[in-house]
Amino acid sequence: MLFALGEPDFTRPAVALVGTRQASEYGLAMAGHLAAGLARQGLVVVSGMDSGIDTAAHLGAVEAGGRTLAVLGCGPDVVYPKANAQLHARLRQQGAVVAEYPLGHPPDAGTFPRRNRLISGLSLGTVVVEAPA
Repeated sequence: MLFALGEPDFTRPAVALVGTRQASEYGLAMAGHLAAGLARQGLVVVSGMDSGIDTAAHLGAVEAGGRTLAVLGCGPDVVYPKANAQLHARLRQQGAVVAEYPLGHPPDAGTFPRRNRLISGLSLGTVVVEAPA
């Protein structure tokens, strides 16, 4: 079961864009560029709304007028990281924020690796934009 805020569209094809939280400027630019291109082609961009590559991917999709889906490792109403409060609100308007955890469920170190299976499962493929060795 998934809990969602916004309007998830599971009928359209989706591609996951993921990567490091400590991204380079080049990595951030590429994530945004790739997400915008995918969104313009009608694909949903899926990521984890974490800082770094995830944030850049979500922003690239919404700024191109596309749809995006954030899969969280906490309840869908919990903003994590806190710095992404505006992004969280925007994603609910141009896609959705989803989680397997109910409203109010706090973030926990063990829930984030677990949510990765949902990111890949909701997508036709996964692009790792930038990651440490």
